[in-house]
Amino acid sequence: MGKRRIRAFAAALILFAVSVNMGCEDREKPEPVPSESETVGDYREETSEAPEVTGMPVFKEYAETDFKDVTLNLSVVDKEPPVEVTSIDISSFDFGEKVPVCNKAEFVEDYYNKREERANGQLVFQWQNFVDKPVKGVPTKCFIWNDKCYIYVMYDNLEVFDWELYSYDMAGGEPEKICSWSAETPDEHSAIEVCFEDGAMFCYYFKNEENDNLLTQVRRVDLETGKETVVYEDKGIDVNIWLSRDSYGIILLMEYHNVSGEPAVSYIYNSREGKFVKNSEIEAPEGKIIDSYLLNGINSYLVKREGKRKLELVNDLYSIPTAFTAGRIIYADNGIAVLYDNVKLHIYDLKKMEHRITNIDGYGNEIEMYNGMLFIGNRGNNFKMPVYCIIPELGITYPIVSDGIYSDLSITSDSLTFNETSRQTEVIKTGAVFDDENGEMQEEYAVMDENGGISYAYTSDYTHQYERIDKIYIVKKK
Repeated sequence: MGKRRIRAFAAALILFAVSVNMGCEDREKPEPVPSESETVGDYREETSEAPEVTGMPVFKEYAETDFKDVTLNLSVVDKEPPVEVTSIDISSFDFGEKVPVCNKAEFVEDYYNKREERANGQLVFQWQNFVDKPVKGVPTKCFIWNDKCYIYVMYDNLEVFDWELYSYDMAGGEPEKICSWSAETPDEHSAIEVCFEDGAMFCYYFKNEENDNLLTQVRRVDLETGKETVVYEDKGIDVNIWLSRDSYGIILLMEYHNVSGEPAVSYIYNSREGKFVKNSEIEAPEGKIIDSYLLNGINSYLVKREGKRKLELVNDLYSIPTAFTAGRIIYADNGIAVLYDNVKLHIYDLKKMEHRITNIDGYGNEIEMYNGMLFIGNRGNNFKMPVYCIIPELGITYPIVSDGIYSDLSITSDSLTFNETSRQTEVIKTGAVFDDENGEMQEEYAVMDENGGISYAYTSDYTHQYERIDKIYIVKKK
């Protein structure tokens, strides 16, 4: 499967992949819900933790009228935030260049002549332009673990034939290479997308085999040793896969069947067993599952019941009918549930029995809850804005960084992280090389008429873009 096909397929199915995130291992114990402070901007949290669920909990079926609706407006304040923010600047790191296997002399002509991209019956890519042409290494994914920053670097041409993984001690020094991978022939490649969990990186691997079969693998790379282990494999033409990571570090895999039409299969990675297991083994409530979430042993689902338009939040402890028809779960435990309907936050406080409604339109589409606070940012890679920290009981909102392009809000074992990125653009000259009337070589794209003459000619470049990571931000409670 080519990289372009992977990208298009992933973009079309990412929402579906998120909606089946259920049945994974327990996440961290939830942090205490913040208490209201006496002075605006002076945030203090409760010292006692919420009681853990033991034994058989008593299920509570709530009605909408059980909660008092409270409209909570955000108040952006220019004060010291209740968190400590540090950053690691990797923009000056030079990860060198590599000549991908497709550009090496023994493969280059065959590879580019087989490319599917054509115009008016002529090949778009001319192999003469690529002989021994190197590509630069670009950091596109970072992960913080055990006081080290792990940096995934790809060398992207038209497909990913090379990547490297580095570790960087946040106390200083130079990045250290953990492992690298390079394709031996153009029949094998990796993919841009990788996912991290504590202690490991997961990546795709594809290889065209005999009888037009495609070997599809997911490999786990140990962050300490660099050792690769195959944790998923399929051979055939029927399967496409999509690998993702939820904000709490659970690795998810969706398996789609292109030819047979069989239903999609959802997997989660079980770190204890060292393999992916099917989510079908998890019992879920009746109805269409729109989203799911697991925290501290509590499985929560947003469900669309048969014959109903509005969604319902359901877990082993309670059910809450909502007033919206689309959305996702941000957080849910035995004391609070935070839902997002794509415009507004809905916070159900099970202690105060309040339904707080907050319009966050324009504040970003990445939302995480860490240490009882909400963090929001990222309205796309063309819009500069801060990342905000919100006290959910008060609506007090702190910009914790200045305007920039930020993405990939994620929760680690003891912090929240996100990246600052810049647009990386690679231009590959694709103009055809042909003999003109004088027999000289011209680097243009030419369309020939029926008599073999040139009806018109033009130059055309292939441009692709991705986001290069310049800084990694680490957020911790004070």
